[in-house]
Amino acid sequence: MSVTTKLHYFSRSELCYKEVKLYSLAIVVTCIMLFTSLLTMAITYFGIDPLGIANLHSSSIAKENSILKAHLASLDRKLEGFQSSMNNLVRSDDQLRTAVNLPPIPGDVRKVAVGGIEMNSDFGTSDNTNELISSATAALDILYRKAKLQEQSYENILKKCKTNQELFAHIPAIDPVRSGIQTDGFGMRIHPILHVRLMHEGLDIVANVGTDVYATGDGVVSYVGKRGGYGNVVEIDHGFGYSTLYGHLSKPLVGSGEKVKRGQVIALSGNTGLSTAPHLHYEVRKNGVHVDPAEYFFDTNAPCSLYKDQPRK
Repeated sequence: MSVTTKLHYFSRSELCYKEVKLYSLAIVVTCIMLFTSLLTMAITYFGIDPLGIANLHSSSIAKENSILKAHLASLDRKLEGFQSSMNNLVRSDDQLRTAVNLPPIPGDVRKVAVGGIEMNSDFGTSDNTNELISSATAALDILYRKAKLQEQSYENILKKCKTNQELFAHIPAIDPVRSGIQTDGFGMRIHPILHVRLMHEGLDIVANVGTDVYATGDGVVSYVGKRGGYGNVVEIDHGFGYSTLYGHLSKPLVGSGEKVKRGQVIALSGNTGLSTAPHLHYEVRKNGVHVDPAEYFFDTNAPCSLYKDQPRK
C-alpha cells in the first residue's frame, strides 16, 4: 500500500487548508532557478561583487606587494654595502700582492671579470618592482664575479707566499764562517800568487784550518771533490737559480746528493789548492753568473740561531 504525500497551505480568506497543486509548485521552483541564474550571469558579466570579496583580495595583494618592495629596497641597500666592502678588499688585495712580489691585477682585467652583465627588466611586475629586482639581480651577479676573482687572487697570493718562504730559506744569506774576516772581495784584483790582474769571483775569508764552514742556504750538495786551484771544494745547488762554492777546504763533511739546511756544518776550512794561507774561498752564482756574495749577507752578523752546530761525521 503506497502513501502519497501532499503539500497544503492555509488560506486566510477561506480560513482552511488547501492542497498545493503540483503545477503551481513547479512554476515557483522554476522562477527561483531562473532568477538565480540571471543574477549569477549579471555578477559575472558586470563584475559585480555584492560581498566585497574581490576588494578584500586586492587589498591583501597590495599590502603584500608593499612589504615585498620594502624588503627589496632594503636588500638593494645591503648589496651596495657589500659592493663597498668588496672594493676595500680589492685595495687590500693590491697591497698583499705587492708584499709578496706579485703585480696588482690590472684594472681592465677586473672590469672584464665583472663586465657583460645582462640586465633583465621585465619580471612581470610593476615598473618600480621590476627596477628593484633587476638592480638586486645585477648587483648579486657582479658580487659573485668579483668574489670569484678575489678568491683566485688570494690563492695566487698564498701560493706565492709559500714559494717566497721556500725561496728565502734557499737564498745564500749568511756568512759561511762565523765572525770571519774578509780579505779579498769580489771583483778585479792582482792575484797574490800569479801576480796578474784577474777577476776574483768570490770572497776570501780568513779561517784557521779546521774551522767550521756552514751552508749559507738550504739546498742539495751537487759536487764534493777537488777542483783545480780551489783545492777541496763543496758545491751546493740551492734552487731558484742559486748555487754556492766553498773552496780550499781541509775536509768535506757532506756527500754529493745530500740535502743540507742553512747553518748546517758542511766542511772544515783549510789551505788546499792554490792558496797562500788558511782561508775559505766562497762564491755565489745566480743563473750560472757569478755575483758578489756580500750582497746577500745580512747587514750585520747573522743571528746565532741560524747556525746549527751539528756533530761532525
